[in-house]
Amino acid sequence: MENGFKIDQCLGFIANRLVRAFQKAMDRKLADYGLTTAQFCVLAKLLEEEGHTQTELAHRLHIESPTLVRTLDRMEEAGLIERRRDPGDRRAYRIFLKPKGKKMRKMVDKVGMEIHEQATKGISDKELEILQTSMDKIWENLEQTE
Repeated sequence: MENGFKIDQCLGFIANRLVRAFQKAMDRKLADYGLTTAQFCVLAKLLEEEGHTQTELAHRLHIESPTLVRTLDRMEEAGLIERRRDPGDRRAYRIFLKPKGKKMRKMVDKVGMEIHEQATKGISDKELEILQTSMDKIWENLEQTE
């Protein structure tokens, strides 16, 4: 950055604003379904592939396990998921969708695509590809510093 650090040009600051904007847009869309953004993300990941342990699921969603446990508790109470003991490890539970959760596939696709289209309006496929590649590289760079 030329002429010193400027918060408005800081990628971390921009990313943080972007996350808050996504969260707000998602919350508006999900209010009608009684879901939080965190629950939506878990549901979307389980619709891709279920049967992960809580630890594996937290890792795949890039969140802390205690945060995921609270979300899973609410989803279990709502009848969306079930925890099943892992036959190979008595301490672990695997997460599966219940029929009510599986029926939410169309909603997840609809809401996910609506938010994606809203967020990427006016951006070409090539620009999106470059953005995704750049964001992945930034992630890798920052992960290496830990």
